[in-house]
Amino acid sequence: MFLFLFCMSILTPVSTFVVGMVMRKHPARDRNWVTGYRSSRSMKSQEAWYHAQKYCAGIWVKGGVAATVISAAVMLGCYRGDYETVSVGVIAVQLVCLCLSVIPVELELRKRF
Repeated sequence: MFLFLFCMSILTPVSTFVVGMVMRKHPARDRNWVTGYRSSRSMKSQEAWYHAQKYCAGIWVKGGVAATVISAAVMLGCYRGDYETVSVGVIAVQLVCLCLSVIPVELELRKRF
């Protein structure tokens, strides 16, 4: 059971890293409501759109790596303890951090555009 919960605990940050790498290498070219980082501020111009894609990708790549390392360390640290509860907490913190990644992107867009 520990191995399953360990894998689930690193699934979100690894996915964040992978999506960040894809966004970095192949950002959504045109403004749309389907793919890419979408907000009213990023949709104002093509330049803002492109910058938001690149900036968000950078945050997700760095955050994905950091969250993977931290999550793995926390899970391995509680191997003999209550790892079920810890895994739920780890995943909850990861999702909150993922949602909060919007803030620096929006601040950057406000500052630049």
